[in-house]
Amino acid sequence: MDGARPFPRSQCQRLAPADVTAHLEVLGRWVAGLRLADVPPRTLRAARAQVLDMAAAARSSARGGEVRCVLDGAAAFASPGRATALATGARLGPADAAAANAACSMAQDFDDIVWMGHTCHSAVFASLAVAQHEGKTSAELLTAVVAANEVAGRLGASSFLGPLNGQMWTFVHLVGAAAATAKLLGLDGERTAHALAISLAQPTFALQPGFLRPSSKLLAAATPTATGLQAAYFARAGMTGALELLEDPRGFWRRFSFLPMPFMLGGLGRAWVLDTLTVKTFPGCHYFQTALTALERLSRRDGPLTPERVRAVRVETTKLACEATRFAREAAAFPSPRPRGEGQGEGLGEDVHPVRALSPASAMTPVTVSFDLAQSAAVLLVAGRLGPEELNQRWLDEHREALRGWLQRLEVTHDPALTAKVLAGARALAAGDEALKALSARALLKLRRRYAEEYQSSLLGWGDLLAGVRGALKRDAPEETGGDGVPLYFPARVTVRLADGREVSERVDLPAGSLASPRFEQELKAKVLRELPRAAWDAGLALESQDLGDLITAFCAPPG
Repeated sequence: MDGARPFPRSQCQRLAPADVTAHLEVLGRWVAGLRLADVPPRTLRAARAQVLDMAAAARSSARGGEVRCVLDGAAAFASPGRATALATGARLGPADAAAANAACSMAQDFDDIVWMGHTCHSAVFASLAVAQHEGKTSAELLTAVVAANEVAGRLGASSFLGPLNGQMWTFVHLVGAAAATAKLLGLDGERTAHALAISLAQPTFALQPGFLRPSSKLLAAATPTATGLQAAYFARAGMTGALELLEDPRGFWRRFSFLPMPFMLGGLGRAWVLDTLTVKTFPGCHYFQTALTALERLSRRDGPLTPERVRAVRVETTKLACEATRFAREAAAFPSPRPRGEGQGEGLGEDVHPVRALSPASAMTPVTVSFDLAQSAAVLLVAGRLGPEELNQRWLDEHREALRGWLQRLEVTHDPALTAKVLAGARALAAGDEALKALSARALLKLRRRYAEEYQSSLLGWGDLLAGVRGALKRDAPEETGGDGVPLYFPARVTVRLADGREVSERVDLPAGSLASPRFEQELKAKVLRELPRAAWDAGLALESQDLGDLITAFCAPPG
């Protein structure tokens, strides 16, 4: 770690003040010293793309009805100011504007990810609000976006093996917003470190029942983004935080990680989290993107997949995608697992492990569709696409019978070889390789117990691990790279049994929206131009040279 002594892996479970350096001080100094000229061209390209992507995501949700509860509720207390809420064009105080925009971008899960975390909500919208409020330039905005991603992504990675994951790492928005705001306020390293510490003094902990079904999920990024933004203003005014807060035996890692990995905070200025950017091409869980792409490709290649032509659809995917689907069904109070053959439709083989029993169409909501892979696939099959227009309750209710028919044919299963591909991709990153080396047999046994306690879940069994090793050695799918970024693989395979007895199959390893994909710019452009005017796209490609006011005006204008 730059300027600090990282924990030996053997000490990650018994943190003690005598053994540690205040990591927040190191992060604070790095953020304060970051200059736009220090950022490599590839990373800047990713930062520009993320700003465009998130503006499109926020505007997309604003066209639906799900965000009205946020916008109408905020209207009762939001203060007037100089920052813009993209959905309405209203000028609000920076914390209120950032929260409103983050809620909109969260609504349809049409955001983006980096390794590790959905840092985009706070990185973009805290930066945008504070830059506008403080009269900063677009170049300063872009620098703040980079700083926020690099700090927040590293904190998420350090807590990867813990009670929260994915979008439920809402604490990343505390430090992301604090880092972005501190950078734009020009705080020195000490004040920036205190801003990070203040933001984490009372960290957010997302609870699954409030995230996986109801619309309270919309606040998952909004609330901590506002808190982190405010923390930097408090730090500027002289407030202090506990700089040892991460390492303290009663501190952050003690509460948010089963196996803390402080070394994940290293590599500042050498490795860039933003180089792993992946924008979503379908609204919904990131783990589902490749499966939906495979299903879409099958339909184009082999003709429309209609109920008359299809007997069964099997989606083989990763452990992460299966767990997300399981959590969504449990949160929606779906029925208990049933023995094979009891209402699960026609199977595609005996050596499969269904996630749960059928997803009832009657329980489908925009949120459950986003986190249940079978429901996402059913919507794609009924509509011929999966976009913002389908993620509203009226559409789901109107097509309930057709969705039910497809859900009876759909099966989601775990293929350990596909999960092995995810792990192999992680090993290509220096930090990922270090993390996997930290997993001793003793650590794995402890993690297995903790995940069973927390989620009633298991890590991979020995049979799964063996199958995964074999799958990783086969290399039976193209790498699909050729773009400019660092690939994050989340492979999936879709097999369709047709009425005539034939089977057709498609596998996709790398999401089309990955910065490492040759289709990245094409996919991003199509997404942006659905929601924003061409002027916004053109301005975003040269963001740091644009007038910030003109840029925000373009983000608020209708597409076309």
